[in-house]
Amino acid sequence: MANKLAIDGGTPVRDLQAKPWSPWPLNTTEEWESEIEPKLREVYLSATEGIAGGKAEELGEKYARYSGTNYAVLMPHGTDAISAALAGALDLDGFGDGGEVIVPDYTFVATASAVLDRRCTVAFVDIDPDYFTIDPEAVEAAIDPNRTRAILPVHLGGHPADMDALRQIAQKHGLALIEDCAQAHGAEYQNKKVGSLSDAGAFSFQSSKNLTSGEGGMVTTNDKDIGDRVHAFMNVGRAPGGARWEYPRLGWNYRPSEYLAALLLVRLEKLEAQTDRRNANAAYLSTGLEEIEGITPPKLAPWVTKHGYHLYCIRYSPDGFGGKSRSKFVEALSEEGIPCSIGYRSPLSQEPGIAHVAQKYPHLIRETPCPHTEKVCQESVWLFQNQLLGSAGDMDDVVEAVAKIQRTWC
Repeated sequence: MANKLAIDGGTPVRDLQAKPWSPWPLNTTEEWESEIEPKLREVYLSATEGIAGGKAEELGEKYARYSGTNYAVLMPHGTDAISAALAGALDLDGFGDGGEVIVPDYTFVATASAVLDRRCTVAFVDIDPDYFTIDPEAVEAAIDPNRTRAILPVHLGGHPADMDALRQIAQKHGLALIEDCAQAHGAEYQNKKVGSLSDAGAFSFQSSKNLTSGEGGMVTTNDKDIGDRVHAFMNVGRAPGGARWEYPRLGWNYRPSEYLAALLLVRLEKLEAQTDRRNANAAYLSTGLEEIEGITPPKLAPWVTKHGYHLYCIRYSPDGFGGKSRSKFVEALSEEGIPCSIGYRSPLSQEPGIAHVAQKYPHLIRETPCPHTEKVCQESVWLFQNQLLGSAGDMDDVVEAVAKIQRTWC
C-alpha cells in the first residue's frame, strides 16, 4: 500500500491526524500569558480602544523602522491600505476622475477593486512568466499618455517585482509608483524592504498573511505629504497631531482598533525570524523538487535578497506525470497530506466580477494581451506560508509525495 496513491486507497505520505502542518497563526498559551494578554489588558483598562489611543501610533513608528520608511499608517484592512496609498500618492479626493492605474492581471481582486473604489480606471497587463510579477515591458507598452497616472505592481506570493525597471518607467512618464505588498511582508529588493521602493506601499494583515491580526493593513511612505494625505484619508480628514475638530482635508473613517495594533506589536517582533525560516525551507524544498521532471520550483530574480514566501508557487507540466491534468495532481497531492491549491484560476480581468464591470462600464477596464498570465493560471500550484514554517523533514514529505505521484503515473 506504500506505493499506492492515497487517492486510490493507499497510505498517504503524511497522516494529517498524526502529523498536522503548523497552524497559522502560531498561537500558544505561553505567548498569550507573557506577551499578548498584557498588551490587550493595557488597552482594555486604558478605556481608550480607538481614537486618541497610542498603540496604533507606536505600531506605525515600529513598522516604519522595520520597512525602512519614514511613515507608516495603520488601516483596518489591506484593501483600504491600497485605496489610501492611491489617494495619498495621486492626491485623490474620491470625487473626480482619478485617471488610469496599470495593474498585473495575475493578482487578488482587491488590487483592482481598490483602484476602482478611488474612481480610477484599470489597465490589466501581463506578468513575467518566471517570477509571476508585473512585466515592465508590458507596462510601458500599455501607457496611455492621456490617461495613465500610476503603476501598481504586486509582489506576488512575496517575490518582489522589478522595481528598478518600473521606477525608471514611472519617472520617464511622470507616473506614480505604488506597491501592493499584501503578500510580501519581510521581502527585500536589493537589501531594501518592500514598501520602501516607491511613492507608497500597501500591506495586508488579513488572517492568512505572514503578519496577521485577523484583518488590518498598513501604508508606508517616505514622503511626508503622502503620509499626511493617507492619515487624513484614514482619520476623517485630520492632520497628524492635529486638533480633533479640525479637518484640513475631506477624509473618511478608516480608523483601526487599538486591539489590532497591540496584537501586531507582538507579532511584528517575530516576523523577521519567521521570514528567514520560510526562505531556508523554500531553498531546501526547491533543491528536492527540481530533480522531479514536470515540476518547476519558484525562480528567484537576481534582485531578490529575501523572498516573502507567502506562497510557494510551482509550475506543473502534465508531460512529466503521464499526461495527468493539474487538477488531478492537486487532488492527489492533497490526499497525500500536502495541502495545495491551483491559485488564481484565471486572469483577474476574466473573473466574473471584473468582467461584469467591464461589460457594464467599458470605460473603466482596459485589457491588454496577457499570454503569460493565462499560461501561469493553467500551470501553477501553490503551497502556503505556514507549511514553510515546518522542519526539513516536513519539506521531505512534500518532495516524497510529489515523487510518489510521478512514480505511480509514469
